[in-house]
Amino acid sequence: MDKVKIAFIGCGGIAGWHLSHLLEQDDVEYVGFCDIIPERAESFVQRTGGTAKAYTDFRVMLEEITPDAVYICVPPHVHGEIEFALIDRNIPFLVEKPMALDYELAEKICNAAEEKGIITAVGFQDRYLGIIEKAKEYIKDKQIGLVTGSWVGGIPGVWWWRKMETSGGQIVEQNIHLFDMARYLFGEPARIYASAGKGIVDPEAAGVPGYDVDDYSSAVITFKNGVIVTLLTGCYIVEGGGMHNGLNIYCPDATIEYGLRSFVRIRDKNGEQFYKNEFDSGITEDKVFINAIKTGDPSAIRSPYRDALKTLRLVLAANESIATGKPVDL
Repeated sequence: MDKVKIAFIGCGGIAGWHLSHLLEQDDVEYVGFCDIIPERAESFVQRTGGTAKAYTDFRVMLEEITPDAVYICVPPHVHGEIEFALIDRNIPFLVEKPMALDYELAEKICNAAEEKGIITAVGFQDRYLGIIEKAKEYIKDKQIGLVTGSWVGGIPGVWWWRKMETSGGQIVEQNIHLFDMARYLFGEPARIYASAGKGIVDPEAAGVPGYDVDDYSSAVITFKNGVIVTLLTGCYIVEGGGMHNGLNIYCPDATIEYGLRSFVRIRDKNGEQFYKNEFDSGITEDKVFINAIKTGDPSAIRSPYRDALKTLRLVLAANESIATGKPVDL
């Protein structure tokens, strides 16, 4: 196919990020945009030249158009019906993380898509970072003991993020990126133990009504190869921020620092090697997905649904450990 006919379900911030990449490609045609807020869908229509149609109900959209692929960019608690509707129609999709808040639901979606041979991708864009490839290549033959990491900041403005029932909490909705990066770099986890706390964030003072997620947490992940990763998660910072979020990897003869989506610094006997991120990894992510649809070959997709399912299991296990006070074997 010369051009891939694309539709969007969900036209919020992350959808706009994907659209900005697609607008730089000449092999994409836009056929539909759906959002429960009509103005959002209409704004995407205008951004893409006005030929696509805006919808407020994805069911109506899928009855009227037949896209080659769909971007699913909806809040975490909305998943399920959308994916099965696409699978029923044999339509490939890229879905933003987290793919669901219920593992069994996500597994059913994954199985159904695979049974039909549908191409899928999940929005773990950091896997496409050039600086991460530098780190991954460097550590492939290295002995690693400890890894520390953090995603500590403030509270995003969207209403659903601040509620456990709609976002799954900060580990599941946001720091899932670093949990996934740990898997990408160090293999599969064997066990996780996590603890969390509240009491710093005042929902009324912070202007976040309904806030009930953890303010902070720490998770210790033991990987099958023996690597132990400790990940900090927090959303209570108001002032005085500035520390680098990301990962610190400790080898007997080297340390590797990954500044979240910013840089990789390697220190070893040869001195310091510094690699700065120079591009938006989402551009690569979206090009890879579109090319997979054009060619029918998904091998370049670095986070297909089946693999992303393992990361979802890991972050949901972190929440389980927090709730029970016990480690979870994976």
